[in-house]
Amino acid sequence: MKKIKYLFLVCCLFIIPIHSKAEDANTRLLKLDQTAGQALEFTKAGRYDGAEAQLKTAQLELIHMQYESSGLSMEEWTVLSAALGQALQVLQSPEGKEKETLEMVTSFRLAADAVVSRYQPLWIELEQPVLSSLESLKKSSAAADAPGFHESLNTFLANYYMIQPSLKMDISKKRVEALDQRVRYMDQHREEIFIDQSAQSEVSQLQKEVETVFKEMDKEETAQPSLGWVISITGGIIITTLSYVGWRKYKGQKEDAREKQND
Repeated sequence: MKKIKYLFLVCCLFIIPIHSKAEDANTRLLKLDQTAGQALEFTKAGRYDGAEAQLKTAQLELIHMQYESSGLSMEEWTVLSAALGQALQVLQSPEGKEKETLEMVTSFRLAADAVVSRYQPLWIELEQPVLSSLESLKKSSAAADAPGFHESLNTFLANYYMIQPSLKMDISKKRVEALDQRVRYMDQHREEIFIDQSAQSEVSQLQKEVETVFKEMDKEETAQPSLGWVISITGGIIITTLSYVGWRKYKGQKEDAREKQND
């Protein structure tokens, strides 16, 4: 009997965290994430009024979160508010700035998701575009292609600034600040970097740091037990427990039958 209780206890240890995570999920954060997603869909469709309405709803949610226990740290709240403010600003006059508008709304969408999805955030899906733009930057600098160099750098900057708020949610402050500093240096000194042929080494270093950021996130995801794994383990424990109970019951019935025959 003690063994049965022990098996059930172990089983509960696996099951409880799954339910507690679902029950403790902050409804305001989930609503904020959904609203950001809807705003992005409206933006993609060119329905800017609808996108602005959704972001204003998100703004009200953030205001409520500031005065409630929402699970947001002050730093996270500040990052989200800044990303939301930039998106709202560009949505007020999107004509002729459609690309910038989409980038700003996407940036807020990714940041909102990063708060909710700690181990599988959407922003890591931009790894390939970000690294591809850096590879193009390296090739254009090697070929002394000035127009290509500036175009590739602009593409990288657009991709980087889309994920920058999300990085502040998931990456250490020290690493983000170091990366920001290198990115700003590349942007502000692009002309002299290209002219004195130091571009390749600068780009290579930047590429290395960006790759490290994505690799660290991949490691964190790998370290987390997948839901399927937890379910399979839990299922195995349940089956083992039931099998053990069934065996004990069968053994008990056999002993009862043997005792009756002896009587």
